[in-house]
Amino acid sequence: MDLIEAILKRRDTRHFLTDEVPDEILKEAIETASHAPSVGLSEPWRFIIVKEKEIKQKIKLLFEESSNLASTQINNEEQKNKYNTLKLEGILEAPIGIVIFCDYNSANDFTIGTVTQKREMLLCSTACAIQNMWLYLTSKGYGMGWVSIIDFDKLKTLFDVPTDWFPLGYFCIGKPATNYDGKPMLVNKGWKEKNDINSTTIF
Repeated sequence: MDLIEAILKRRDTRHFLTDEVPDEILKEAIETASHAPSVGLSEPWRFIIVKEKEIKQKIKLLFEESSNLASTQINNEEQKNKYNTLKLEGILEAPIGIVIFCDYNSANDFTIGTVTQKREMLLCSTACAIQNMWLYLTSKGYGMGWVSIIDFDKLKTLFDVPTDWFPLGYFCIGKPATNYDGKPMLVNKGWKEKNDINSTTIF
């Protein structure tokens, strides 16, 4: 699978098969993520792999708490009912979970490119690593799902990590059970349409 195909096939996966993820795939996914560009060569990404069911169950509870809160903020009843039917995570189904952190301490000394918006640039660098990992897994026939409907502060307390580590979310990894008919799941389920690429303004 070439790069363009991987970009087009990448999905935010919520439905997973029970197939195990080989250690070699996981190792290469993290290595590929670590080749991402980073501001001032700060390389702020940090990874914690989650396999234990007990930890996954705690993360699932955090998701449910935040998702229930999100539902109360939807005023349109039809939209609220549709939201409540959407599957927005695969925490317990996916064989592998990864919490990806941004280490703000990676730019404590002078770091090129961080003189004005240090934390924001470190977060952007970590997001680049996430995209690298996502495309690698897609190219190998695996899926990844980004669980961001979660209290990040509470998520962090589940792990013994430095105070300067900030989680960008919990990521589910495994063999996808569906490709959502080749479209983003939210499009497939009628929640939202993608923007028309032709409407993009180019300066």
